[in-house]
Amino acid sequence: MKRLAVLAVIAALAAYAELAAHAQPRQAGDAKEGGAFALEACAGCHIVAADQPFKPIYVGDIRPPDFKDIANKPGITADSLIHYLDTLPVIPKDSQMANADLSPEQTRDVVAYILSLRNKQPLPMR
Repeated sequence: MKRLAVLAVIAALAAYAELAAHAQPRQAGDAKEGGAFALEACAGCHIVAADQPFKPIYVGDIRPPDFKDIANKPGITADSLIHYLDTLPVIPKDSQMANADLSPEQTRDVVAYILSLRNKQPLPMR
């Protein structure tokens, strides 16, 4: 019985190693492309860039966050943003953002742009 369990674990590890060897790493997005796309697709609701040509239109009491605020929110990662954008509902509830139906490349690019807006913290004085 113990030998069978050990064999099952070895087989599972071998199968996982085979999958991992063929898995392609997620490519990083292009922040420049993401910024250009976001100015076209997202600036109607969000402040995408400080110098965007027009202000967003806010409807109701909830103001969508600025991209720089999103970038500087504690715990935000590329994976968490991609997951958030990919799992938004088609029909928003409680004034949430609707799913923009972005391609994987568009999502990676927009996320790369958002993360490029992070404040660079100065090194502490010693």
